[in-house]
Amino acid sequence: MSEHIAMGHKYPGVKINTSGTSQYNSQFSVGVLGGDSGRTAISVDGGPVRDTIEGSGSSMNFSQEVVQEFQLSEVNFDLSTDITSVGSINIVTRSGGNDFHGSGYFFFRDHNMAAYPALQRNPTDNSPFFARRNPGFWLGGPIKKDKAFFFFNYEYLNQESTVTVQPDLPSLSALAGNFGSPYSGKTLSARFDYRLSSKHSLFARYSHDGNQAFGPSGNTAVAPSAWLRNVNWADQSLLGITSTLTSTLVNDFRFSYNFWSNRNLFPDSSDCANCVGLGFPGLTFVGSSLGSYVGDTLNATQGRDLRRFNWTDNVTWQKGSHRLRLGGDRSANP
Repeated sequence: MSEHIAMGHKYPGVKINTSGTSQYNSQFSVGVLGGDSGRTAISVDGGPVRDTIEGSGSSMNFSQEVVQEFQLSEVNFDLSTDITSVGSINIVTRSGGNDFHGSGYFFFRDHNMAAYPALQRNPTDNSPFFARRNPGFWLGGPIKKDKAFFFFNYEYLNQESTVTVQPDLPSLSALAGNFGSPYSGKTLSARFDYRLSSKHSLFARYSHDGNQAFGPSGNTAVAPSAWLRNVNWADQSLLGITSTLTSTLVNDFRFSYNFWSNRNLFPDSSDCANCVGLGFPGLTFVGSSLGSYVGDTLNATQGRDLRRFNWTDNVTWQKGSHRLRLGGDRSANP
């Protein structure tokens, strides 16, 4: 989904900020008209998935293969988007049709096709290993022609990236090096569409994102013993009903449930074998601008289990050359 959203850079006043894989579950954020990117509303099929606690973007990731289109609102927000005062993004997912269609794919890139991760090569590690393996498939079609349809997608990502640690004190030069930062995750989505009648249709969708990573918190390159082990499990379930009441009056109802479980943990020997300072209290070196450099990070342990129920109902009335839209939105976080 991130590359589709990244197309937003073509919009005036829109800025894309990348994030790491090792904290929370947002690999990017979108700033609109100079506003706080953590406050940009993000919804999928009208169901909100924004991280409302940390304000760091989305609480879950989706495969690009499930994205049919997206809408970015800067000022005049559409009722199909979540409530915000900054900017809003709404993703519309793909559905099946009367013909069967499908695709399988495999994306691969390694260090032979990637730039070196620093301005100068490290003589002790002239070619650090990097690999990204990303297989997946999707399938869509009819369950009953002209009546019921399905769409399914599954994607797996296994990546081993490299983080370069370059201390800014000569006395810490022994801690320099290129260290592996693994990430693995699975996403899946299943959507079912059903035409109740010529005037009423409904769809239901379930999406899942589960991933784990090991890497530094934020953009500061610290020793691996001060990295985070980040584990995420996120789900979204959504029901939508669209009713054409008259030729000029349409009602659109959405109910969604979003669950996100996140854990930021200290690394162990399986993550960081023979790491300097593993299991030690965080150590701060006087004169270094990088602060705590080895030992336990200050960002662990922490976790969150968030549940959000959301109801929206919107009515569109077309009167001649004028269009009137009204509706309501209610969320509950038990």
